[in-house]
Amino acid sequence: MPKEQTVKKRRTLIKIAVKKSIYTEGVGTESVYEVVSAQIATDPDGNPIYTDCFYCEWLNRFGSVAVQLEQLSVPQAARVRMPFVQGVYDALRTKAARIYKGGRAVPADTFELASSPDNYAQQNKMLEFEVKRIEAL
Repeated sequence: MPKEQTVKKRRTLIKIAVKKSIYTEGVGTESVYEVVSAQIATDPDGNPIYTDCFYCEWLNRFGSVAVQLEQLSVPQAARVRMPFVQGVYDALRTKAARIYKGGRAVPADTFELASSPDNYAQQNKMLEFEVKRIEAL
């Protein structure tokens, strides 16, 4: 049995958006990124409560790992750990996704997946994945 892993410091807000193609007659197809939302609870009347903001542990790469990634032209990389959310896990596994650090869709805070998302030990408790900053949007 693997050691129990938890998300230690959930201090960084992220939003996750997935690529969606929209067809407009006479114009053609265009791609947009739609923010993922997930049900987190229900109100007293039983209605679902959704959020598109997720808090995670954001670990930037430093030292020799950062130097190796820089040599491979990866500008900024990080490991993200967050509590498991089935909707987020499914979106990251099946669609092209962007991760907005701080919830801001600006070039300096826009990242893409650098690895597949990992449902740690298949326990549905923690989700972990690697990201890299997108050079040009």
